[in-house]
Amino acid sequence: MSFRAIGLAAAGIWTLSLAGAACAGTIEVVSADGEYAKAHPRPVVAPASSDDFSATMDRVFGQGRWRQTGGFRTQAQENALRRRGAGTVAPGHVSLHSVGDQDSPGAYDAVVDHMSPGQAAAKLRRSGAAFSRVVAEGAHGPEGPHLHVELISAVTRRAAPGSAADE
Repeated sequence: MSFRAIGLAAAGIWTLSLAGAACAGTIEVVSADGEYAKAHPRPVVAPASSDDFSATMDRVFGQGRWRQTGGFRTQAQENALRRRGAGTVAPGHVSLHSVGDQDSPGAYDAVVDHMSPGQAAAKLRRSGAAFSRVVAEGAHGPEGPHLHVELISAVTRRAAPGSAADE
């Protein structure tokens, strides 16, 4: 059988399959999102608060063995840090440090005595604390190495309209 005969046969089969599909009616397209969500449920965790942050840090590392080096900051303070070379979010984005208020920021920075940020981050993650993200950050700009801790409640705030926070 020649290549031309094979090509004509394939074209004929393809034409028949299109005609069959047209006769069968419309094709229903369904989303697998619901099925995926059922198969991969997300854990439900209570939001953390600033009191939870301090209590958790005391529980995990011991009272007086850690110190908070950053919390809420205004957008102007965030911009000033960026100008000095700190590793902040990109211009045009809102840092979780700038979400919330003085008493309940979306993120904290902390230093743990006698522990590298990497060791402290690993220990905090293993503790099962209700934080959405724990990152060991190196020195950048005026800031030394530290932990960056985002509260679960900040994820909810991030989803709020006009709050494109990400750090």
